[in-house]
Amino acid sequence: MLYLRELKKVMFSFSYILFVIIAVFALFSQGVLDFADNIISEPVAGGNYGAKREEIPEVIMPAALQSLYIEFQENNYKCYPVGFLKNVKLNDEEQMRIAEIIADITGMDVDEIYRTQGAVRSNGNDVFFGVSDNKNLSYAAFQERMQEVDDILGGGSSYAKEALIGFGTVSVSYEDACTAYGLATGQDQITGGYARLFSDYAVAMVFAIFPVFLAVIISMKDHHAKMSELIYTRKAPGIRIVGMRYLAVLTAVMIPAVILSYVSNAAVWGMYQGMELDYFAPLKYDFGWIMPTAMMSIAVGMFFTELTNTPIAIAVQGIWWFIDLNVGMRSVSAAYSLMRLAPRHNADSSSYFRTQDFIDNFSNLVCNRLLFTAFSILLVAAAAVAFEAKRKGKINGNHEIKRIFAGIKNRRD
Repeated sequence: MLYLRELKKVMFSFSYILFVIIAVFALFSQGVLDFADNIISEPVAGGNYGAKREEIPEVIMPAALQSLYIEFQENNYKCYPVGFLKNVKLNDEEQMRIAEIIADITGMDVDEIYRTQGAVRSNGNDVFFGVSDNKNLSYAAFQERMQEVDDILGGGSSYAKEALIGFGTVSVSYEDACTAYGLATGQDQITGGYARLFSDYAVAMVFAIFPVFLAVIISMKDHHAKMSELIYTRKAPGIRIVGMRYLAVLTAVMIPAVILSYVSNAAVWGMYQGMELDYFAPLKYDFGWIMPTAMMSIAVGMFFTELTNTPIAIAVQGIWWFIDLNVGMRSVSAAYSLMRLAPRHNADSSSYFRTQDFIDNFSNLVCNRLLFTAFSILLVAAAAVAFEAKRKGKINGNHEIKRIFAGIKNRRD
């Protein structure tokens, strides 16, 4: 009964209705509720199959060097340290170090390179040297030089070791296109690929951040309504009260996730009539991909609200979400790294389903999702401990926070 009472309180609140509206609008704006314009078809020999990124040193090294030299000439380096473009200009000492790195890679004279700053180029692509001038340079050594460039620029550049694959753009062959199509229709059974793309945007745009608002509002509602004293006198143990509230919020959050995932997926079923489709694919990704992120967001909201009686959890989760979202997806492996709050899969439009990348990184994703599930459960347990401590009068929420800040101010004075 406690669970149903909490669920009713969540689902009939204005904040929940607003959450659902935001979720629908956010996913609709990203185009993942209607994939009608993204139909995959069997490759035809002699066609154009797009491009892909591969770590091919012979492709990456000259392309990265050319880009670096052009930016060096203009002393205008494009970086994305927190997801937004930042044009970096270096001082003379730093520019000289970049010139030394270019000279080290090419075998050219450093003074000659340094003097080319500000030179007018007739063509944005013309560079008068290449990596081939230095036959002894290994790809590993090249990566180290480029990483040093990224360090000089302050990070977030295309020259970071893990970002260099961005320069490895090659055309997709007919054979590769056929292989990708076979995986999309076989391994993914079509619907799996669409469900994965939906989940990619769902966690990044909605379920990594907005559930924390819902958790904070619901947790603070009793406090503002002066119901805390009544709740604390209940005979039910704190872990049951906090646990049932957590499950109620999680249930309410996952209901629109499941519904919208099927709205998204069902829109393509008619486009692949006669093919074998996996109708349970959206459900698998809902609970395997989306839910652990939602669990974490809700757990953060409940823990910090229970501990402080303040909405500070929104700031904590917001900062975490912002950093996680904007670190940039420099490679598929980074997108599936262990501590990614919102695992990303849709790196670009060059390979729509990217089934092989998903297969290669599946174990990483499983570890990530299990880790976040465990973390969220631990935070809920900690919230229950804080709840019991407040019920027994050992802590007093925001009064404790105020006392901490007052102590800091007194020591500073």
